[in-house]
Amino acid sequence: MKTAIQKWNPWWENPANISKLTGIQREGLPIVVRTMEARHIKDIIGVRRCGKTVLMCQAINSLLEKGVKAESILYLNFDDPALSSMEEAIKTALQLKPDITHIFLDEIQSIKEWEKTARVYYDTNRFRQIFVSGSSASLISRDIGKTLTGRHITHVITPFSFREFLKYSKVEHPEYASEGERMLHFLELYLKNGGFPEILGKDDLIAKSILVDLYNDILTRDIAARFNADLDIVKKIGFYMMSNISSPFSYNSIASALNIHYDTIKKYVPYFTEVFALFVVPYFSWKLKVQAKKDMKCYSIDTGLRNAVAFKFSDDRGKLAENAVLVELKRRGEDVYFWKNKREVDFIVKGQDGLTAINVSYADSIPKRETEALLEFRNEYGDAKLVIITRDTEKTDENGIAYVPLWKWLLGI
Repeated sequence: MKTAIQKWNPWWENPANISKLTGIQREGLPIVVRTMEARHIKDIIGVRRCGKTVLMCQAINSLLEKGVKAESILYLNFDDPALSSMEEAIKTALQLKPDITHIFLDEIQSIKEWEKTARVYYDTNRFRQIFVSGSSASLISRDIGKTLTGRHITHVITPFSFREFLKYSKVEHPEYASEGERMLHFLELYLKNGGFPEILGKDDLIAKSILVDLYNDILTRDIAARFNADLDIVKKIGFYMMSNISSPFSYNSIASALNIHYDTIKKYVPYFTEVFALFVVPYFSWKLKVQAKKDMKCYSIDTGLRNAVAFKFSDDRGKLAENAVLVELKRRGEDVYFWKNKREVDFIVKGQDGLTAINVSYADSIPKRETEALLEFRNEYGDAKLVIITRDTEKTDENGIAYVPLWKWLLGI
């Protein structure tokens, strides 16, 4: 165990070793660093291999830059079989470095009842900072929910945003505004390959192999093993939903399509959202009873992951663009729905300043139905902001509908 602990903490030997582990600075790092002002436990959650470990290493680097001694920072990755006990690992680490004040506990869901030990550390002020990470939303909803209420701050991260993807591709901010065609080139790559850090720079065959393996790990380790679910059923549901991103569905429709009992579908679908493989978007209504009876829509955490594992029967860049918009809305912390009457509105964003209705039309020409749907929604719900996210059209029309190119919208410019 001592050897494993020393392996995971190379900055003990030389603080400069952290530079090999930090990668491209994640957009969420400034917020993570700012929350260190609070003593609360910091939980970093997101889909498997989206960069949680790197974000932790970046937080460690920020501590080193502020003068925190390398010997006082401990990182443990509980995916390592040598670290089977959280308490034993920390005790052993303290024997090696008795002045540890900051602990970073990665893939903590591997340890049963870890939250009880973490609460003892927190309540007794044993450590100045406690960070934990995991690949499941149940890290907060189930594990942390009761034991650590009021004692933690949550950070949710995703695969690379388009801005981070450009940074990896060495495209700098001053180039954005004047190089629309170049941005479209990188946008097409982003929609095709997605933003998982591990696949960037790889050729298509290797990238697909990595993503397929990642997807199988999610199904096997994060869903089937964690929730004691039937792996064969998990695979069928996952394939169906990944193949039908952006399309309305109900538990009944999936049950009928897959010939699987309704109760099983209702139980299993939330597993995919808990491990961040999928986002489920509900129907928009001010009435919860109406919302509960309507269809939902689903989207993949990453367009590259979806492309690697789903059945595709056409050029579906429109679906991929819509998927990228939904993930970015979630990345921004928005409360997102969809709406349908005679026409369908892809996304309704419920914000503090009112409603925003968004349609995504990633095509050379924009069908009339896109504007008709937005106007139909505004006619029913009043002064909603109306937006069409396009491939390259940029204007505001006579109805006040703002047309914004997808690459500009993703970059927030």
